Amino acid sequence: MTTNIPSSISSGETVTLTKEWYKGIIFEFPGAEVLIDGQWISYEVKNKDLILSQNPMDLEWRLNGNLLRKYDYSTGRKIQGRILSVDDQWKGL
Repeated sequence: MTTNIPSSISSGETVTLTKEWYKGIIFEFPGAEVLIDGQWISYEVKNKDLILSQNPMDLEWRLNGNLLRKYDYSTGRKIQGRILSVDDQWKGL
């Protein structure tokens, strides 16, 4: 699992969410985005099926400060989420 989670982010800033050695990770955080077909897609309920239909081993993730502001996060407020591991043999949750 990744241990390299950013400790802070500013609005207007994007920070890469790294997977380290195990690539089967989904970042279920407010403000998280995933790169699909050259477009950054926010991880939220309306996009969840699209994101979960992709091969999770190949996904690139980032945290978007502008999205956090959209979700009413402000300086000093903690972000809570989950890091989901994906079965590398079956390529699914």
